[in-house]
Amino acid sequence: MIDGSAPDIPGLEFVRPLGSGGYADVYLYEQQSPRMNVAVKVLKRQGLTAAIRRQFVDEATTMAQLADHPYIVQVFRSEQTGDGGAYLVMKYYPPPNLAQRAKAERLGVEEVLRTGIQLASAVETAHRAGIIHRDIKPANVLVSQYGQPGLTDFGIAGRGGHAEDVDEDVGVSVPWSAPEVLYGQSNGDARSDVYSLGATLWHLLVGRSPFEQPGGDNSAYALMPRIRATPVPTTGRADVPLSLERLLAHAMAKSPEARPRTALELARGLQAVEREQRLATTPVVVLDETGNTAVSELPAGRGADDADRTSVRAVALPAAAPAPAPAGPAEEDAADQPPTISGGVVLGVLAGLVAVTVAVVVWAVGRGEEEPPPAPAQGTVTRTAPPSRVVDYPEQPAIDARAAAGAVTFSWNYVGAESGDFYQLRVGDSEAELAGAEVVTVRDDSSYRVRAAPGSTVCAQVTVSRESGITSPRSPIRCEAAR
Repeated sequence: MIDGSAPDIPGLEFVRPLGSGGYADVYLYEQQSPRMNVAVKVLKRQGLTAAIRRQFVDEATTMAQLADHPYIVQVFRSEQTGDGGAYLVMKYYPPPNLAQRAKAERLGVEEVLRTGIQLASAVETAHRAGIIHRDIKPANVLVSQYGQPGLTDFGIAGRGGHAEDVDEDVGVSVPWSAPEVLYGQSNGDARSDVYSLGATLWHLLVGRSPFEQPGGDNSAYALMPRIRATPVPTTGRADVPLSLERLLAHAMAKSPEARPRTALELARGLQAVEREQRLATTPVVVLDETGNTAVSELPAGRGADDADRTSVRAVALPAAAPAPAPAGPAEEDAADQPPTISGGVVLGVLAGLVAVTVAVVVWAVGRGEEEPPPAPAQGTVTRTAPPSRVVDYPEQPAIDARAAAGAVTFSWNYVGAESGDFYQLRVGDSEAELAGAEVVTVRDDSSYRVRAAPGSTVCAQVTVSRESGITSPRSPIRCEAAR
C-alpha cells in the first residue's frame, strides 16, 4: 500500500491524493503505458459492509454501461483486492469541480445553460438505459481540461421506484434532493433527477443550494421543511432571464407531476432560453431508440414528443456513379466532444480529379411538406427547428393564517405570479375534512377570510390556477384557531 490507503496497482504510479468521500478515497495515479493521468477511487476499509461493497461494484457496472457518453466520466476498469477492498480506475478530470467553481466565481448564464443541456443529455441517456442517478449535485460534476462537464458518482444509482419497494435506506444529498425522496415517498425516478438537475443549475448561478440561507441554520433537518414547503426562490441576478427563473422553478416544483416529464424536456426548455437570448443552441446528445447510434437532437416544435425529431440520412449513390475512395478516419476524444453527423465526400476521375460532395437529406417527422435545407459545404448538417414552448407552471404557493376575533384569514404567495391567476381554496374544520371539502374560487385577491366561532379551528389549502388549465401543486395545509 502507498500513502496509507492508496493501493499499489500494477501499471500505475501513485502521484497524490485528490479527495475523500463517505466511503471512498480518490487518488491521482499516472498510467505508464500509454502514459496518462487517471483517477483511482478506492473503497475505504473502515465501516465497510457488504451493502457498501455491493454499491461500489454496482457503480463500476453502471458507469461502464454509460462510458461512451461524452458527458459521463469514463471508467477504464474495476478490480477487487485480496483483502476485501476494491478500486475503480477512471478518466482524470483536473480540479475544480463545479461546486468549487461556483463557490469561487460567478458563472455566466450562457455557460450554465450550455452545461445544463449537456448534463441533461447525460441524465437522459442514463434514464433511457433504465438508470436513475439519485445524487446529481455540483460536486458530482467534474470539468475536463477542455471545459466539458463529466457527471460522476453513480454510487447510489438505481432503477427507481417507491420507498416501499426497497429494503434498505439510500443516502441522498439533502440540499439538491426532491421533497418526495427526502420524505420517503419515492426512492428516486426520472422526475426526481430532473429536480436535482434544476437545483444544481440554480446553485451554479447563485453559488449555494436553492434553500440555503446565508448565515442561517442550514443543517439537513432545517433544509428539509424548506425544500418541502417553501416556494423556489429567484436567483436574484439581474442577468438571469425570467424564462430561466420560471424553468428552474418548474424543474423544482414540489409535486413531481408539475415538473418536466424527462431530462430531455428540460434540455429543450434550456435550448429555448438560449434561442431567446440569441445564443448558439447547444445540442442534446443522447442514444437513439436502438441504443446503438449516437444522435444529436435539436429542440422539437410545439407539441412534439420524443419520437418527433429531426433525423439525418445519406442519399444512396446512383448505380452509375463511380465507386468512392475510402475516407480517412476522423479521430475525436469521445469523452470531450459530442457525436457529430457528417456527409461523405466522393472523389471521382472525370477530366481530372473532381470533388463531389454527397448530398444529405434532412427531414422532420410529420413535416413532409417542408423543403429540405441544402447541405452545407464539407458535409456538415445544419438543422433548425421552431422554438420549444416553455410552459410557465405556477409554483406551489406558501400559505399563512392569521387569527382574528371570530375569524381566520388565510393568505398566500408564490413565485412567478401572472396577471389572470386565480385560486382554488379548500376549507374545513380539520385536515381530514379538506379532501372532501367544497372548493372556493378566489379571484383578484390572494387572501380569504373565514368566519368561525371563537376557539374553533379552521384549516385551508390553496392551489394556483390559470385560464389555460394549468394548476400548481396544492399548498401545505395550514390550520389556525379563531380568537
